[in-house]
Amino acid sequence: MEVFLRKPVLAALAALVIAVAAGVTGYYVTHTGSPGSDQSGCSDPDSISSHVYNSYRLNVIKSCITASGVVENVFEEADGDYHLRLALDSQYTNLTNSANDQYQYGDLVVEIICALPVTQSDAVSACQNYTNAITIPSVNDHITVTGPYVLDTDHYDWAEVHPVYTLTIS
Repeated sequence: MEVFLRKPVLAALAALVIAVAAGVTGYYVTHTGSPGSDQSGCSDPDSISSHVYNSYRLNVIKSCITASGVVENVFEEADGDYHLRLALDSQYTNLTNSANDQYQYGDLVVEIICALPVTQSDAVSACQNYTNAITIPSVNDHITVTGPYVLDTDHYDWAEVHPVYTLTIS
């Protein structure tokens, strides 16, 4: 009988160890975040984040990071956003994941929200009475962006800075 009790106890103990390890990992990522420089003084100017449509689709990994790189493409989206593909400077290349590799040519996605007329019906209310004043960069500009580091669950969990709080062209 003792042998039969050991297997369930060992299985329960193994499950507990795995759960604790997952919890510690989740806590660590949430509280230390992904790489990218920490912005302890980072703020959300004009409450930009409140204008993200369907914000539940964004899994916030770190509430604010800064990263830099060269703009490879600029897209105008129906949701009123500019979607940038950013080839990251070497110290930030660990911010992208396999979905960025597969669907974004290895680039980080950067979203400047509510900067265009909105034609996508489910995004209209998010940008109502708000127009983003962030300068839109051009292809080949070197930029530095600050904002939340997220995974977009509607788009294969690729990594993004969404929404951009600040953007400088250097």
